[in-house]
Amino acid sequence: MQTLKIGDSVIWRGTWCADPPKEAVVTGIELTEGVRERYGHAVETVFWTTVRDNRVVVSLDNGHWAYGEQISPVGS
Repeated sequence: MQTLKIGDSVIWRGTWCADPPKEAVVTGIELTEGVRERYGHAVETVFWTTVRDNRVVVSLDNGHWAYGEQISPVGS
């Protein structure tokens, strides 16, 4: 199973996925209890299936944060 970890590059789409995709580096990951919660428990790595379930919030090196639905692996 593929994982997302701090330091990974991702494709990020801001403004609820309306902005053009841009590459960014993950600087923090929080695992949330439910879908689209803003805060959770800091973790170092998560499975991409959890990201797809929209149960993570990531901090990015571009000064933004994003829900799981706003990011994807580079090259996907």
